[in-house]
Amino acid sequence: MTYTFSSEHFKYEGERLVFRPNFNPFDYEIQQLILEAERNIGALARLGLKNHPLKPTILRNSMVKTAHFTTKIEQNKLEYKEVEQLYQNYKRNPLTIKQKAQLEVRNVFETYEFIYDLNPSRDFSDMDEPILKKLQQLLMKDLTGYPEGYRQIPVALQDSDGIVSYQPPPFNQVPHLMNAFFSWLYTSVTGHIHAYDSKINQEKKLHPLLISGITHHLIGYVHPFPDGNGRTARAFSTLVGLIHNDLSKIKDAFSVEEYFDKRIEDYYDTLMLATQGDLKPFLIFYLDCVNASLTKVLNELQRYDKIKHIREILGKGHAKTMFELIARMEDGEMFHRQLFDDTLDASPSSIAKNLSRLKDLGVIRSGENRGEYMISILD
Repeated sequence: MTYTFSSEHFKYEGERLVFRPNFNPFDYEIQQLILEAERNIGALARLGLKNHPLKPTILRNSMVKTAHFTTKIEQNKLEYKEVEQLYQNYKRNPLTIKQKAQLEVRNVFETYEFIYDLNPSRDFSDMDEPILKKLQQLLMKDLTGYPEGYRQIPVALQDSDGIVSYQPPPFNQVPHLMNAFFSWLYTSVTGHIHAYDSKINQEKKLHPLLISGITHHLIGYVHPFPDGNGRTARAFSTLVGLIHNDLSKIKDAFSVEEYFDKRIEDYYDTLMLATQGDLKPFLIFYLDCVNASLTKVLNELQRYDKIKHIREILGKGHAKTMFELIARMEDGEMFHRQLFDDTLDASPSSIAKNLSRLKDLGVIRSGENRGEYMISILD
C-alpha cells in the first residue's frame, strides 16, 4: 500500500501554517507510559550512574548499540562485534570512501558525541533548525553527493520490493512545514508563543518524551532531506529528549534504537499510521521502546549491585566459586548441577548444600527436571 503525505497535523490559522500534532496528550495509555518512564528515570538517578563502577561499560555498550541498530535499520550489514571493534579504533584508523558501511557507523559515533556535548535544557539554540541540519550533515558525511540543507528534489520511500510505500510532500513545501514545526517545538519546550513573548503558558508545554516522539515522527513525515532522514530522525529526537533534566544526566547510557530494530514492523507500521493522522500508536510504540531501554540499563545496574552484595555475603569457598560461574549467565538461563560436578573439586553433598544456599539467597531456582536450575539474580 502506498501512503501519501497527509496534512492532518498541519493547519492554517489565517495565512499562517501551524503544526498541530493530532493526538490527546492526556490519553490514559500515553500517561501511564510516561509515568513508567519517570519511575525508571528516577530509579536510575537513585542508583547513581554518575559514579557507578559499571558506567564505562554501559556508556560504551550504549554507543555501540545506537550506531549498530540505527544503521542496521538502514540496511547496514556490519555485525555488532564489527561495530564494537570500530568504536575502539575509529579515531586512530582513517577510513576510505569505499568503506561505506564503516563510514555510516563512524558518522553515528561522531554525531552522538556532538549531541552529548549539547545542552538543550539550558539553551533552545542547541536544538534549533541549524542543529537539525548539522546532525544530518554529520550523519551523511562522505556518503552523499547532495548539497547540504533541505532537499531540492522529490523523494519517495520504497519497500524491499521496490514499491513506493510513502510519498512525502513536494520539496518546495519543506521549508514552510519545517518552519511550522520549529515554531511548535519552541512553544512546546518553553511555553512561550515566540522568542519575544515574556509570558510562559504552562498549558502549551508538553512532556519531553512526547516532544521527542513527535519530533521523530515529524522528520519521517516531512522527509526534509534528500538522504539520511531515518537516522536523522532518531538522532534529533534523542537530542530533543534531553530537555528532560534527569534524562539528560543519563543521556548516553541507553539505546532506544535497539528496540526499534527488535520491533521493526511495528516501527514502520505506526510511523505510517502517524503520517495519515493517527499519532497515538506511534507515541505508544515510542514510549514502550524508551521504557524497554531504560529498564535494561536499570536491570544491569541492579544486577551488578546484587552480585557485589552476594559476593560479600558468601566470602570464600565453594559457594562463592559456584556463584561466580552462574553470575556470568543471563537471568532465566537454565543450567544443570553437572556444571559444578565437572568443574569443582567438591563432594556431591557439598555441592548440594551450596546449591541450597544459593537458592536461599534467591539467585537460583529449581527447574522442572531433577538437577536443573534457573538463574534468578534479579527476580
